[in-house]
Amino acid sequence: MTIRRAKWADLHRVLEIERSVFGRESYSSATFLAHALRDWKGFFVAETEEGEITGYVLVRLAFGLLTGRRGGITSIAVAAPHQRRGIGRRLLLHSLEYLRGRRAEEVDLEVGIANEPAQSLYQSLGFVRDRTLPHYYGQDKHGVRMVRALGETAAEGREGERKGRLSGRADPARHD
Repeated sequence: MTIRRAKWADLHRVLEIERSVFGRESYSSATFLAHALRDWKGFFVAETEEGEITGYVLVRLAFGLLTGRRGGITSIAVAAPHQRRGIGRRLLLHSLEYLRGRRAEEVDLEVGIANEPAQSLYQSLGFVRDRTLPHYYGQDKHGVRMVRALGETAAEGREGERKGRLSGRADPARHD
């Protein structure tokens, strides 16, 4: 399995994964492309040795006078037949290193409140729940905003969670 920057030729397969994983809540092609074009360098895919795209992640970076450099996971998905094999974890770890390399201080993401497997994965990488997002994914479909400091490695992030060193501010992105 290789994690690499996405190419234009990958877009069709990535959109197939987006639609199969998120269904009616998936981004439209135009919205997905707008997110990807915002920072194409932060658009990564997981690819098998045979060249099959099995997952993707869209990463963003923002600058604010008050908030500093903040990263975010706009969307991440792994095709159903390839889930529960560590691909999502590898995509996330790659994203954290990418954002760390761009000097982001914190990363956030949003996840469905009922998506406990994803929340468990994020917590294992040092993310902590910041706040509930009522109706984030539609009527009665709530989300959770999770944050993680980037001054540490993933293992240090878990230790930081135990010591309560991770920061928590408020603002959204997307993931489920």
